[in-house]
Amino acid sequence: MKFITSVTAALIAAVMAPLDGADGVVFYQRIPSATAPITLGRVNADGSGIQPFAVNLLSVFNPTVSRNGRLMLVTSPDPGRPFKLSRNVYVIDLLTGATGRATSYEDEVELGGVRFRRDLAQLFGNNTISSYKINFPNYKAFSPDGTRVVVMNLFKSGVITLGTQFGVNDVQASSGRFPVVDVYNVSDALPAGPYVFLGAQERDGFNQGGDGVDWHPVLNEVVAAVASDVPTVGTGGRTSMEGTVLAVFSTASISPFIRKLTNPVGQIDAFFNVSPPVSTAAGPHDYAPAISPDGTRVAFVRHILRQDSRFDGAGIAPLPALCSIHIIDYNGANDREILRLNEGLWITHLAWAPDGSEIAFDLAPQAVVNGFNSQSGDAARSEINLVGANGANPRLLVGAPASFPTWSPLGFTTGPTPVPTVRIRIQGQDLVFDLGNLVPGRIIAIERTTDLQNWAQEFTQVVTSPQQSLLVSPPTGNSTGFYRVRIL
Repeated sequence: MKFITSVTAALIAAVMAPLDGADGVVFYQRIPSATAPITLGRVNADGSGIQPFAVNLLSVFNPTVSRNGRLMLVTSPDPGRPFKLSRNVYVIDLLTGATGRATSYEDEVELGGVRFRRDLAQLFGNNTISSYKINFPNYKAFSPDGTRVVVMNLFKSGVITLGTQFGVNDVQASSGRFPVVDVYNVSDALPAGPYVFLGAQERDGFNQGGDGVDWHPVLNEVVAAVASDVPTVGTGGRTSMEGTVLAVFSTASISPFIRKLTNPVGQIDAFFNVSPPVSTAAGPHDYAPAISPDGTRVAFVRHILRQDSRFDGAGIAPLPALCSIHIIDYNGANDREILRLNEGLWITHLAWAPDGSEIAFDLAPQAVVNGFNSQSGDAARSEINLVGANGANPRLLVGAPASFPTWSPLGFTTGPTPVPTVRIRIQGQDLVFDLGNLVPGRIIAIERTTDLQNWAQEFTQVVTSPQQSLLVSPPTGNSTGFYRVRIL
């Protein structure tokens, strides 16, 4: 049997080199105030080299880097359309600076019983609008091959009616917020997968459904935060309460839901032997999922939303947040807490180190709006921290304002680039591919052909160390075969 191999490293260019070994670089957003433009920054994983990172878009936020470090997704208003309220996701080539739109969200309004795609802000004051819809695709992630993106779109949909609140006819709007999982093609910004509506229960300030989504590094599966009833214990006489769980969905099926990933339990208690009676509640909300580079673990944040009738007289207003970082195996086993925060602190986003050894997270005082403890952090005072995947050595990486970290295995510097190496050994009836100069977090694909034209993928594997050996068993009965290794 004859075997020919080649190494294709299309995404490793001469000006792209790993920074600080496998540590890479962390990108993040900078929000100095509620009215200042949102910009991006970057910092080496050892805390050095803090600097702005310019992109050719206005007010970009929530950056998300592909696992191979070449591309970045951001959410942004559409350039040149100041009256459009819906946002879109854009993809930026970090090597060339080329920017393209990856989604195609539009404002929608209903006028005279007919639905139009119109920039909604152009119609403010128009009392003929009967309903509207605007889109906020805040969370997103690349597919393993980088050709698609999954988007968690938190859209608002409502109706506009005439009222007389101020003694004259005025327009009053009512709006709900609903999370939806969408999949889009990067090449043409058109839908490319299932539309998953995550329940009829809107975001009401007491759940975190829609706060996060991530794509598995190998499988056609995503993990998303979903509002859900969760079981409860305690003396309050209830068996369930409102909460948020992580769930796994298929991106290649007409029945997307696969399974729940997390199964938290809440607590409701009532004490009647005091005057007045006291009721307390502690509702778990799992959000901000981040799948490890090897696909075996999922990090997430668990927020315990606490309510106490002694706090507000009714047991409705939330107490200060109580958040912790958890890791769970991808099969749903071994849910463990690795870091618990003091009350009143908030985490918005998590990002794994390319080698899976650490987790970056933003940390901010909880935002208080009109005296109400909201489910968000004060982005102007947010800092980015690191912690070991085992909970060890939590430490500051970059000070405020810095939020929504995303960790790339690559930096963009001049200098020599490590070129992947490959050596093949015969081991009985099998082949052993010895690969070197790899960057953890990238994906190895081994492909086979018999005619050098039609290549079939044998398997893929996430890079976990600079040197790896892969065992390949050629099919029996074929006299000739050709193999190639691609670094994606």
